[in-house]
Amino acid sequence: MKKALLIAEKPSLMRDIQKVYKTMHLPYEIEFASFVGHVVELKEPHEYKSEWKKWDISLLPMIPDRYEFRIKKSAYKVYKDIEQLLKSNHYDFLINACDAGMEGENIFYSFYKKMGCKLPVKRFWTSQTTDGAIRKALTELIDENDGLIRNLRNAAMYRSVFDWLIGLNLTRAATVKGGRIIKIGRVMTPTLAIVVKRELEIQNFKPEPYFQIEIDFGSFKALWFDAKSNDNKIKSKQLAEEVLSQVNTHATVRDIKTERKTIFAPPLHSLLELQKEANKFYGFTSSETLKIAQSLYEKKLITYPRTESKHLPTNFAKTIDENIQHLKNLEDYKDIVPALLQNKKQFEDVIRSKKYVDDKKLTDHHAITLTEVPLGKKNLSPSELKIYHLIAKRLVSIFMPPYVIDKTIAILESNNHLFKANGNMVVQKGYTVLYENFRKKQEQPLPTLSLNMDLDIQNKKILSKQTEPPSRYTDSTLLDAMFHAGRFVEDKELQRVLKDAEGIGTSATRAEIIEKLITIGMVARDGKTFLATQFGIDVISSLGNHDIVSPVLTAIWSKKLKDIVDGQLNSSLFYKEMLQYVRETTSRFNNLSMDVEEKQVKVVGKCVNCQSSVIEGFKTYHCTNKECKFSISKTIMKGRISIVDAKKLLSGKETREILFTWKSGKKGKAKLKLLHGKLEFIFATSNSKN
Repeated sequence: MKKALLIAEKPSLMRDIQKVYKTMHLPYEIEFASFVGHVVELKEPHEYKSEWKKWDISLLPMIPDRYEFRIKKSAYKVYKDIEQLLKSNHYDFLINACDAGMEGENIFYSFYKKMGCKLPVKRFWTSQTTDGAIRKALTELIDENDGLIRNLRNAAMYRSVFDWLIGLNLTRAATVKGGRIIKIGRVMTPTLAIVVKRELEIQNFKPEPYFQIEIDFGSFKALWFDAKSNDNKIKSKQLAEEVLSQVNTHATVRDIKTERKTIFAPPLHSLLELQKEANKFYGFTSSETLKIAQSLYEKKLITYPRTESKHLPTNFAKTIDENIQHLKNLEDYKDIVPALLQNKKQFEDVIRSKKYVDDKKLTDHHAITLTEVPLGKKNLSPSELKIYHLIAKRLVSIFMPPYVIDKTIAILESNNHLFKANGNMVVQKGYTVLYENFRKKQEQPLPTLSLNMDLDIQNKKILSKQTEPPSRYTDSTLLDAMFHAGRFVEDKELQRVLKDAEGIGTSATRAEIIEKLITIGMVARDGKTFLATQFGIDVISSLGNHDIVSPVLTAIWSKKLKDIVDGQLNSSLFYKEMLQYVRETTSRFNNLSMDVEEKQVKVVGKCVNCQSSVIEGFKTYHCTNKECKFSISKTIMKGRISIVDAKKLLSGKETREILFTWKSGKKGKAKLKLLHGKLEFIFATSNSKN
């Protein structure tokens, strides 16, 4: 009997597959291993050529003859353990059980290439981690030479290579020119430009006063408007007072229009839509939402979250009632779901609706939805419950009646001056009953009015207002701006390219890009909003109209990657174009003048070895004495060491509790303390990190 080694992306998925495998009878035997995400990464420049260690513009662009990988320090043990298994020569083939997508291909095949492995590979592919989905994926393994899988693999590799070439070459050019570390990235820099543009609009905004005239009838109010322009703003107070003086003590209804609006439930969640909704309702950052959704996926409660799609495939949709069944036992849905399950026609209508079910609009994954696994007694955190219910409500809502309102506009006249009143009356709440807790204001209808009806004006007044600057971006609006990046270009053809590429970044990477901009100090969080720092503004100002600033560049290259996936672009042709672009753009960077604000040196404390000052660097807190090698890394085992932590360590105190990730993938909290110049873990209990 043939034997396979199945390698999962994470230990939790490996255990899930292992459990199902034990209940099956397959024509081959499987042994199991697991990564912890990426276990290898592209080498640093100096690991290709020693002269590339020097940051020198004359050495740019750096283009390796072939791209090689190194083992990630944090995953060294994991790599070596799997390497030993493969060296045993016990296996006839491998099973790639990394996440079903471009990044999953990258994680597996970068390891595969680093190992120099020659074993054939089968692909385990599923968007769900339920027992049924795992069983199906194990019995229907895909060959590594399948067209889609091969194209995904090529696109994933070229994306990482392109980001290496752009990021490292342009970062070095900008840094040498600017005299401090200036990170440049294919997606990161245009995202920064979006935030900077808004920040400058706010800084340069000059508020202008304007006035409105409001008349009050007791049960409703109306605003004056100009019949020609339909504008309700009056520029001067003098003119507003003149109009007000001409308004009588009564007004006559001159026109009434009522329009019925039928609003159906929105499409199902892509990751982007889930991140926007979670930010709007709960203030979650985009990275928090992704982390929570990934946790729910690993607990088998939802389908794969890193998806761009808002649609379901037809075959999946035909049995979607099975994914709703268990909700009838939950308080929020007990009065809704049982009735839905009995309405077979409604399910059939939804399956036929292209708004929710469309095989042609699927990416490599369908929309995020619930699995058939019930919530039961699973121990979810409050945040996990919130995200779970957002996904559940969106799924249930597509089978519910639409929200129907009558929108009424009444035009009233007083001494030849016109006033407008608006009112909405809810005819049918429909699916919105699921969202009662989120409704900030209730619809207010106008009273019963008829043409030529005279109404007494109980009060009239001038409202003094002023124009306001645009709002700063929140997680929700910045994600939306990245997705709809075509709004920032005027050329119609380029707008189309950006639309086809679905903006800049992907649902899986946008949150990471935003957090990186914050980490390197180009963007800062101010409550729930983002502001561009002076450093970020200086960088974009120095880059001027360079195409690395424009969302068009990354969209064009993202479109090319998508064409590789779709089999419409030869990958070697893509690579030739990529190299030509890297050479040209690096050459253009040589002529830039990077005029950026000097970074203020932050002294953290005294060195424990030589008593010189320790300052904050880009990646470390390090001693200013060049002879002394003392430093504290800003990130240790994925735990972030803040400047407050560093100050405590240098003063002999313990840090706060920090969440660390061990090489095994296990997470745990511990404090740090400097003992004899070395960091030691201080655990709250006797539990060891093993």
